[in-house]
This record gives sequence, structure tokens and C-alpha cells, in this order.
Amino acid sequence: MLRYQNLNRRYLWLLFVTAYIFCVSLYAQEEVSDSLNNHFYFVHMTDTHVGTENNLKLTQKIVEQINNLPMHIQCIVHTGDIVNYGMEDTIAVINAISALEQLEAPLLLIPGNHDIYRNNLDSTKDAYIERFGPLITENKFGEIVFIGLYSNPLARSFSVEDFDPLQELEEALKRAEGRPTVVFHHIPSVEDFYLNKMHNGWETDIRSSWEEVLNAYNVVAVLAGHFHRDEHYWLGEVPLYISASVTDHWGRQPSFRIFEYKNGRLSYRTQYLER
Repeated sequence: MLRYQNLNRRYLWLLFVTAYIFCVSLYAQEEVSDSLNNHFYFVHMTDTHVGTENNLKLTQKIVEQINNLPMHIQCIVHTGDIVNYGMEDTIAVINAISALEQLEAPLLLIPGNHDIYRNNLDSTKDAYIERFGPLITENKFGEIVFIGLYSNPLARSFSVEDFDPLQELEEALKRAEGRPTVVFHHIPSVEDFYLNKMHNGWETDIRSSWEEVLNAYNVVAVLAGHFHRDEHYWLGEVPLYISASVTDHWGRQPSFRIFEYKNGRLSYRTQYLER
């Protein structure tokens, strides 16, 4: 009888230890999940323009620098102008892919005006889709949804068959179901200041519709490139962050940004190429 009592005690003790380990493991998993939801890092890079000057080497160096960051990077967002002379520059495209595929975190990217040419729309668009993917992308990391959009038809007022960027964006935002969302695209909707004068942005009615859609959903930020400068604006209640370029064209210092998402807010640090 005593033998069976000892066995029962051992069984109960084993059951207790197993249950305790399971609960601790479950709690740890929930902590990791909550940590990812409330605090994580991602990188924004733009305008690599591979295919001219020394941009391939600069891109390779930036990629290496991103891979060596001390914090865990959830993803890298590239806001276009991957190459300089369009998707039909096969050598530049191959070189760009070779450099960017070395990134250790997932890469999210959309085309810029140097990737898909308006004057050679169909062939460069088809080549981009074949080599890099669709004109709109949707990805989720933690609680944040990332939506990448080919917005050049809005910026330059032309149409693409079977692709309405504004409609595509709104449908993607609906699918986000109220989650915090980062929208990234290439050409900012705001005015551009260079050569000591202001240059018009998007057409007024298109820009108004764009801002209306963004502000109707839980968009925490819009990321863009194209200007090759660090700039910040507000699109209604939505912040627009424009990053400087990887290319050093026009005397720019190659750079990228580290974004930090913490407790529902975004902040960033601009990082320059370590020569």
C-alpha cells in the first residue's frame, strides 16, 4: 500500500512540474509576442540607383552596415529607384538583386520612377513584376501592417491598366482591420524645394483624395524617397517621413534610417555610411 502511495505522490509531483513548465513557457511566449507587438525595429532605405556611378558598391556597403546593426531588425523597407535606367537594364537589375538579397532581414520594396518608366510603361512594369513582385505589397510584423504601393500614376497623373493605386490602397487598408499601418511609396505627395524655388507636388485633387484615404484608417506613418533628402511633413494627422538616398549623387552622403516602433509610436535615427 505504501508503495502505491509513493508512486501516486511521484506521479502528482511530475504532473505539477510539467504543468508549471508549460505555464512558464506559455507566459514567456506571450511576453515575446507582446514585446514584438509593442517594441521593434525596422530599416528604411531608398534610391540605390544601381547601374550608374559607384552605386552598386554603396548599396553593398549599406547592406553590410544594416546586417551588422546591434538591434534585431524585423524588416527592411526600400522605397524605390532600385536601379537607375529601368528594369530593362538587365545587368543593373541582376547586380541590385545580388546586393539586396544579402540582407538578413525580410526586404519589402516597391518601384520608383527609375524602375518603371512612364514612357516605356508596359515592358518595364512587366519586368519589375517578374523580377521583384507585385505593384502593391502587404506584410505584417508584430501588430504593424506594412503596405507598399506603386503610387507613381498618382504622382505623375497617368493610368495603368487594371491598377488603380488609390483603390488598391484603400482595399489593403480595409484588410488591415484597424491595425497600425505603415504605408510606403516612392514620390512624396508634397511640394519639392530645390534650386532655391518650390516645385509643385501632386495635383491638388489627387493629393486631397490620397490624404483623405490615409486619414480614414489607422495609418501611423507614410514613408517615401525620391527627394534624396531628409524631410518631414504632415498629411492631415499622418506623418510623412522622407529619407535621404543610398546613392551619393548630387553630393549626398549615403544613408538609411533605423525606425523604432514603441508603444504605438514611431521614431527614427538617420545612419550614414561608414566609409
